[in-house]
Amino acid sequence: MFTVDASVHIRAASPSEAGAVESHSFIDQLHGRPWPVFSPTLLLVEVAAAVARNKNDAAQGMAVAQAVRGLPGQVWVPWDDSLTDEAVRLAAELRLRGADAVYAAVANRYRTTLVTWDRQQLDRLRTAVPVLTPIEALTRLAKLAKADKRRK
Repeated sequence: MFTVDASVHIRAASPSEAGAVESHSFIDQLHGRPWPVFSPTLLLVEVAAAVARNKNDAAQGMAVAQAVRGLPGQVWVPWDDSLTDEAVRLAAELRLRGADAVYAAVANRYRTTLVTWDRQQLDRLRTAVPVLTPIEALTRLAKLAKADKRRK
């Protein structure tokens, strides 16, 4: 199971950006599988804001957020007191930015692997939750697909 940071969705929506192909491929493969993807509702806000800023187009930002909202297998995790407390703890202990701590808290709560391009998350979260780049996650998905084929 996975939690996917906004950086992956934002790169997937920006074809000229480094890592866009891998991000898009990962998202396609991930949501084509029969497992849940746990995401904080914050993801929708971050994606809408980043795309709208990058493209200077509010409608495109909202459209990308709606597309992410509709991806199969999404389990949307709303803010509550316990998620806030976990994000606060992780932010303080690991010196994370606020939004990064929210993704880490979701990954920790649901025992998922966090997939991100964010170097700070990749460096600082390794002791708290499993964390991979989309390239590493694609390799993991390929191994899971092979294992599924062998079982059938």
